[in-house]
Amino acid sequence: GNWLRDDLMRHKILQRLLLGEHAEFPDYTLRIVGHSLGAGIGVILSLMLRNTFPNLRCICYSPPGGLLTWELANECSEFVNSFVLDSDIIPRLSVNNMERLRDEVLHLIARVRLSKYEIAQRIFWHGVCGDVELGDLDFLIQQNEDMLHPPDAVPDSDFARELARFETMQRERRSSRGTARSVRLYPPGNITHLVKTGQSKECLHGCVGCITCGASNVGSEYTPIQKENDDFNEIEISPTLWTDHFPNRVCAEMERIAESFGIDTTLGSPRDC
Repeated sequence: GNWLRDDLMRHKILQRLLLGEHAEFPDYTLRIVGHSLGAGIGVILSLMLRNTFPNLRCICYSPPGGLLTWELANECSEFVNSFVLDSDIIPRLSVNNMERLRDEVLHLIARVRLSKYEIAQRIFWHGVCGDVELGDLDFLIQQNEDMLHPPDAVPDSDFARELARFETMQRERRSSRGTARSVRLYPPGNITHLVKTGQSKECLHGCVGCITCGASNVGSEYTPIQKENDDFNEIEISPTLWTDHFPNRVCAEMERIAESFGIDTTLGSPRDC
């Protein structure tokens, strides 16, 4: 952010375009747009330039989660708009969220009552070959009860004892870090979350369908929902947690939603962006 601002000021690029009586485009306002890390840099740059350009707007696509303090993430909502596609991991990525996910996985491992082979067999038959509807909550709850010991009845084992020692070590490390490392960070501004709310079609079925389309959003339908900055405080484990971050997917879904509201998207990037 500092480098970009210094370079813009050194070459007087923005002044030549927007400021002063000899500006090339005096009626234009400044828009800063970025995706992923570029979105994070765009927010920092916007904060630096806003005193000079009070009407600037910053548009963030899939911004990083561990970016701003709670106060700053909310205060910049007046001029920062962020867009997140469904299960995208990057807006949920922070030290706290990663540590929470690690701890949850370790505790699940300690609770497992079946062998790796039996678990893999269930995943293959029920998940890949699709002999049941995975949206059936009663089925999923029953599967969890079959595969896992209750949280309050974890049997003693070498792994459970090692986990207890690891947790003690982590608590000591956290206490030695001080308060600076404990500050929670959030994605920026006014956040619109494109949530998957339906499936209009499937391209393939059965085993091949899951293998080829499990990480695809083919036929998915999304609804824009306003979210708070702390709504992304947990990493979602999903087949699309990485691919929902791809700019071509974000672009395509943004265009589809814009068209559903009657907004002309032909002036932007090509349809197959």
